[in-house]
Amino acid sequence: MSRDDVWTVAAAFADIFGTESPPTHADMDVAFRRAQVSSPQSPPGTGINSISKARRINNAFDAAEDGQINGLIRALTMSLMTKGVFSRAPHSPDLQQMVAELRRSLTHVGWELSETGTLAPLGIIDVQAGGREALELQLKRLRNSGDDISLMVGAAKDSLEAAAKFVLEERQQSYQPDESLEALVNRAMKLAGISTRPADATSEASKALATLNQSVPKIAEAVRKVRNDQGSGHGRTVLTTMSKPEATFIRDLTLSVVNWLFPDEGVAHVARRAGASVSG
Repeated sequence: MSRDDVWTVAAAFADIFGTESPPTHADMDVAFRRAQVSSPQSPPGTGINSISKARRINNAFDAAEDGQINGLIRALTMSLMTKGVFSRAPHSPDLQQMVAELRRSLTHVGWELSETGTLAPLGIIDVQAGGREALELQLKRLRNSGDDISLMVGAAKDSLEAAAKFVLEERQQSYQPDESLEALVNRAMKLAGISTRPADATSEASKALATLNQSVPKIAEAVRKVRNDQGSGHGRTVLTTMSKPEATFIRDLTLSVVNWLFPDEGVAHVARRAGASVSG
């Protein structure tokens, strides 16, 4: 993680701690002890509690060694969660915006923050090594993207890629590191027995469905392009210009494609549950 990204995280935490109470200074003392980082409320030698909560956050990140940053992030997030900040956010537009900024900044230092305040390492999920469990984890990441548009779009692309690679892996098919997402999805559909050739169909309905199926790989490629421009990948720091309805449309398309690739109840059930839990 770069130091600039760390300071962006520090600023996001400082905004929340500086505005919300609880957490109090005493709560911050607990968090700093857990992280083994020193950031007192009193300037050295004064005994006067004059340092603001926001300033203490910045001082803590300034004092933290590289190996302590993740521990500090976990401790501060735990403090916000236990003091009800994340549960209060949906009822306060200003707090909701600050939490969204924290969530966005954390993705750049390798963390995913759920709507309830749970932290999870954010990284490339290795479907080849992790199998079905890794794919389900990726779909849960998409489900838990909440109102964060960049995270939603990024998770949609990653879910499509994970699903396509899983189908290939199940059938002992290899793929190239630079293979396009469109090509991966197209190959996965063929292996899953999904027809994209209207000429092979025996009924008008089947022909129409095959015609519709032809668009699925192109949808995947379009999602990839949107993710590169608007999503959370590639260390993106510019705020997205996409609306929530647009991002939700991409999420729902993604879940539909994954459902279509997996006719069995296992992974398909995860995708259906993800769609049902965030629709609205």
